[in-house]
Amino acid sequence: MTKTLLCSIFLFLNALCYSQTPQKLASSEIYQHIKSLNFLGNVLYIAAHPDDENTSLITYFSKQRYAKTTYLSLTRGDGGQNLIGSELGEKLGMIRTQELLKARTTDGGQQWFTRAIDFGYSKTPEETLDIWDKEKILSDVVWAIRTHRPDIIINRFNHRTSGATHGHHTSSAILSTEAFDLAGQDDKFTSQLELVEAWSPKRAFFNTSWWFYGSQEAFDKADKTNFIELEINTFYPLEGLSNNEISALSRSQHKSQGFGNTGSRGDKTEYIELIKGEKLGGNDPFHGIDTSWNRIPKGKAIGDILYKVEEDFEFKQPWEVIPQLLEAEQLIHSIKDEFWRAQKSKQIQSIIQACLGLFVEVQSEMAYANPGDDIQIEMEIINRSPVDIQLKSVSYRGEPIDVEQTVLDNNNNIRFSTVFNLGSEENYTTPYWLKEKAELGIYKVEDKSLIGLPESPKPIQFTFNFDIEGKSFTLKKPLIYKYNDPVKGEVYENFEILPEASLDFDKSVYVFKNSETKSVQVNVKAFKESVVGQLKLNLPKDWKVSPNYHEVTLNSKGESKSFSFEITPLSTSETMISPELKLSKTTLNKSVTTIEYDHIGTHNLIEEATAKLVNLDIKLSQKRIAYISGAGSSVASNLKDLGFYVEEFSPNDLTQQKLREFDVVIMGIRAYNIHESLAYKQSFLFEFVQNGGTMIVQYNTNRGLKTDKIAPFPMQMSRDRVTEEKAEVRFLKPNHRVLNTPNKIYKSDFEGWVQERGLYFPDQWSEKLTPILSMNDKNETPKNGSILVGKYAKGHYIYTGLSFFRELPAGVPGAYKLISNLISIE
Repeated sequence: MTKTLLCSIFLFLNALCYSQTPQKLASSEIYQHIKSLNFLGNVLYIAAHPDDENTSLITYFSKQRYAKTTYLSLTRGDGGQNLIGSELGEKLGMIRTQELLKARTTDGGQQWFTRAIDFGYSKTPEETLDIWDKEKILSDVVWAIRTHRPDIIINRFNHRTSGATHGHHTSSAILSTEAFDLAGQDDKFTSQLELVEAWSPKRAFFNTSWWFYGSQEAFDKADKTNFIELEINTFYPLEGLSNNEISALSRSQHKSQGFGNTGSRGDKTEYIELIKGEKLGGNDPFHGIDTSWNRIPKGKAIGDILYKVEEDFEFKQPWEVIPQLLEAEQLIHSIKDEFWRAQKSKQIQSIIQACLGLFVEVQSEMAYANPGDDIQIEMEIINRSPVDIQLKSVSYRGEPIDVEQTVLDNNNNIRFSTVFNLGSEENYTTPYWLKEKAELGIYKVEDKSLIGLPESPKPIQFTFNFDIEGKSFTLKKPLIYKYNDPVKGEVYENFEILPEASLDFDKSVYVFKNSETKSVQVNVKAFKESVVGQLKLNLPKDWKVSPNYHEVTLNSKGESKSFSFEITPLSTSETMISPELKLSKTTLNKSVTTIEYDHIGTHNLIEEATAKLVNLDIKLSQKRIAYISGAGSSVASNLKDLGFYVEEFSPNDLTQQKLREFDVVIMGIRAYNIHESLAYKQSFLFEFVQNGGTMIVQYNTNRGLKTDKIAPFPMQMSRDRVTEEKAEVRFLKPNHRVLNTPNKIYKSDFEGWVQERGLYFPDQWSEKLTPILSMNDKNETPKNGSILVGKYAKGHYIYTGLSFFRELPAGVPGAYKLISNLISIE
């Protein structure tokens, strides 16, 4: 078996800081790390999405029990909505990945993933596992178990209740229970055994509660023979917070979902139900499992040292335990079990560094570079203890970096500057799971050793070798970039490897109507000094482009210019186009997208630069549209691109006088879930309709509405949805204007829809509202509330749960025709 990779996985896991800012542990935190070092037990918590995890339980196991507690989220949340920006799909998945990492930094857990793609709501695990390719995702769960070797597994959801909740949720529990049995078998997923060993957890639990029983009364009556009752809301004096206060801070990192949370104090009980494994022997999920150093052959000698370190730890002078820690580290290096050797080696290295106040940093003078570049770097090293330390050497991938051997006197800051060459073979820095085109329901990852990692390993890592009181000590540090912001102060960013230039279309989809000529812009941004070349577009012969190419000259890093191409469709069709920038030695075709938020920092996505062209045979009315912002979507810009006149407004800026300038008001998705002001602006919105305007309300969830009256007629919101994007669509009113004017809508216009038909359809409504379409998922009753149209005095009110916010950015022709008809209704 190749053990080197196993060790590297754990070195990476334990080295994760989950942000660019380095950890600087206080003595109270060092002490807790020592207690964790002395607990040899692991927990794997499994669910489907970012936000599914029970942060209270993760906090309890990591901070109260000191277990290494990992949350396995099967997906990265890429199928959801975004309350803080316009990113959807894989870009939203990047945001939610980083939010999970921030959550784990808060609650003390670790983070892990499978390759499963969150494709939106699924009603059954059968549908989910068919789209995900059950065998592949099952192998990822087995891989996670073999990699983390949990003693206990906890499922967030119930594997026995198919169809009772989101199909992704139930699937996570089904896969977990199957993987529990398979992970320990040497004849299952055998290719993994070249990298990790088979592992059989001791117990699997279901994290149950009254919610899964429908009511507290039903839960109170349930047979709790196999339940463990955990009182978890411990107060942690060293942190000054209770378990649930920390849990709330963790939960609040899910900002793209609006999950800000207020912590609680006092008692709180969590229940876990044994569903597999060894019988219970009390109220301890670790009962019968040796979680001391004695579980490792010859581990008693290590424990004898480290339990004494824990007992004698001096908060004001943490360096006093350095001799014992160094002795224990040497013994840990001799452990034959490579899993425990890797896990505990990195833990104790972190503790030794913190006790010494040993600060080591490698900083680049720039945030990025290109393959083959020379980089000016500065190393800063300081020992903030009276312990004798000497820097012996620094290396990168085994190659020495030219620095002098130096004695690190107490609190004496040492700096080295040097020029470092970035090899021409270095890969661009981008999320590893997005490097290849995804398959249906699953990300394609060529390097199998990366599967599960929360993010790509840092591209440039330096190895520092020290002598501490006569014993060798090694640290690995990534190359970082930092700068001073006048408001934020010291800001850390990842150092990244980027292409020489980024090519970006100004839109991801260009919609042409009736073969008109449209201008397409390509923005070229330089990531090196002096970019000179020819820019052209690659597109099929039945699309005409002018000019054939542009000469590009960019003189400095960060400079950008836009270049316009006039494109004319010669037939009604759809196609993909890509730009190409030919330089003297290479040809570029990559796009660099920067995602930046204060709570997660800056992250880049590097992908093929492409755009979709759609030529529609379509008629538009000359309506003026006021678009009221909701949760993030691009619907307004999609309508502008089609040719409609659209102005965007915040609900707070909406006034009766302003509305008189428009013919149509479109409410952004979930507007009534997130804007308090709409509760008292409904009256003049309805007055706008009475006076002859058209009001189109896109989907809102039925929970958390800011007003009960989102329509001028009685209408009851529900959780009805149609998740099958190919579900049959039936015309209830084939002669209605919205299916005929100004564009004739055919059944074929519902082909090519993505992810779903729609969501949160009303299930009851006034007879003054007319249902237009009927649709349903397999084996379900018809859902008729996807479009409701009502005449209200001189105007029209329309509610639609159809997912235009997904279909328009995807360039679905039928969706453009249908929304154009809704806008044009008279």
